[in-house]
Amino acid sequence: MRILEPDHALEQMGETDWRFVLSAGMQSATDRFDRLLDSGASGSRLTARLRAFLNECPNHIDALYHYAMCKLQEGKPLDSFAYAHAAVAIGHAAFPRGFELKADCLPGGWIENRPFLRALWGLMTAQGSMQLTEDAITTARELILCDSQDRMGARLVLPLYLLELNRDREALELFERPDFEGTFGPTSYLHALALIRLGREGDLPAVWQPCLRYYPKVAEYLVNRDLPRPEDESPFGMVMGSDFEAWDAAVQQRWVWERTPGAIDFLRTARKAYLPLGSPPTT
Repeated sequence: MRILEPDHALEQMGETDWRFVLSAGMQSATDRFDRLLDSGASGSRLTARLRAFLNECPNHIDALYHYAMCKLQEGKPLDSFAYAHAAVAIGHAAFPRGFELKADCLPGGWIENRPFLRALWGLMTAQGSMQLTEDAITTARELILCDSQDRMGARLVLPLYLLELNRDREALELFERPDFEGTFGPTSYLHALALIRLGREGDLPAVWQPCLRYYPKVAEYLVNRDLPRPEDESPFGMVMGSDFEAWDAAVQQRWVWERTPGAIDFLRTARKAYLPLGSPPTT
């Protein structure tokens, strides 16, 4: 009797760390998939090539994730959700009996784990785009449990989901995790918003100062929604520290700021107080 090798399995690498291992057939498919990504195809051409690849290898986690993101870019969140969900389900099926994320983890330091972690990110993003916010929170928390260093950056999105559902204290707890200190970037503005919502204005200066010092443009775009959208300075992704990054952060956050009574005025006042000498406010 022939014993079939599973496409995906987990191998224990230490007391708590695990990594994905692929069957010989799935590894061969992955080599072809890597060449597909390296071909430089983009847009509809990339989508078509991914679709053809998935017709041959429907259980390839990374191909499912990339196809899901293509569908999201096309404005088809339901399709994106379906493919990302399939990718995560295939990964979950490889978990051995007794595997428990509170005790076991899938660190992103092992490159073999990154396709599954990306799939979780894709599912979270699709859920968020469909306003399945509770589900997006659950997926984000799973992603952080898998990789405590959060190499995918779920912590940069999770606070927004939590604040959308008025789970302010949970958002604050995330910001105050010692292992995430100093890693939130422009998302740190939501740390300030959580403090405002919880009536902890006395704790704000320690949060305002680094926000307004290192990411001043975010506040500028938040308090003045009429400022024009800046150009994206790179075709290869968002440039850290750019005006476009600040504008994008403000767009993502603005509605939770505006639905919090007095929050924008609070930000406007704080911004004026911390403006560098000689820098006139825009509003």
